[in-house]
Amino acid sequence: MKLNHVDLPAMDIAALRLFFETHFEMRCIFNREDGLTVLLDEDGFALTLSPFGQGKALEYPAGFHVGFNVDSQDELFEVHGRITAAGVPIVRPLGDLGGALTFHCHAPGSILVEIAWRSRD
Repeated sequence: MKLNHVDLPAMDIAALRLFFETHFEMRCIFNREDGLTVLLDEDGFALTLSPFGQGKALEYPAGFHVGFNVDSQDELFEVHGRITAAGVPIVRPLGDLGGALTFHCHAPGSILVEIAWRSRD
């Protein structure tokens, strides 16, 4: 059995969609009139962005985040440089965390995103 999708409630789906398309090469495969959007990555993982009720406060629990693993240290540095140059807020600088080289940024809506590379040695 393989985890193949996650549903992420969001306030600004259009901004979040653009963020994941631009910085993580996800592509939209479905977009419903009410805003529900499905993004797909190159491995077939689907990230569903679902509309959160207007007028309600959306607050994720402390530590909640979306994580991406990259294949090499060079790729991590490239993603970090690209995201930094785009002005995406970096909330945890590039450094070691639990044996992986990682950094954290905020996607639109202050959704915490972790990008990591772990050596296979």
